[in-house]
Amino acid sequence: MTDPIVNLWTAQQAGARPPSIAELAERARRFRNRMRISNLVEYGTGALGILFFGNIAIKASDWGVRIASLMIIAGVCIVIRNLWHRRPADDPAALARDACTHYRQLLVARRDALASVGRWYIAPFIPGMVAFVPANVLAQADTMPLSAALLNGGIGTAVIALIFGLVWWLNRAAARILTMEIATLDADPAID
Repeated sequence: MTDPIVNLWTAQQAGARPPSIAELAERARRFRNRMRISNLVEYGTGALGILFFGNIAIKASDWGVRIASLMIIAGVCIVIRNLWHRRPADDPAALARDACTHYRQLLVARRDALASVGRWYIAPFIPGMVAFVPANVLAQADTMPLSAALLNGGIGTAVIALIFGLVWWLNRAAARILTMEIATLDADPAID
């Protein structure tokens, strides 16, 4: 008894050929462009975050909320700096020398950045968020019942934790995909 899925997969793999140098160079170019666009989106989001929390810092009457907002702005600035330092360096000469090595280096650098997103992307926000939620609860407790302010703080904390968890999980999943692509490059002796 034969399995048609296995037969199809085997037939597809039999005709497979390693990518050419030109194909690898094109993959590297497209990968760099995707990273550049992704970083531009992150910079724009960071600018919006700075404007949002800057507005809160200016308009808030509570000093705890102001200070926490400034801490969040500092976290955004750290993340933007970290993104800038993790961007791929433009080195056309490296691509001309060895397209496979160049493409692999891009993949490894991106995988390592994605795998460590908790340290360099999420962690800078945590002090500001830890300060912001209780300061906001205390500020709200002046105008509403304490139980309602605590409920708002709990919901805010849950949303923040969900967002941070989702960012961490999605980046780790992307890192695993890049690890598989790197392994494919390393396993194909025809690419060397």
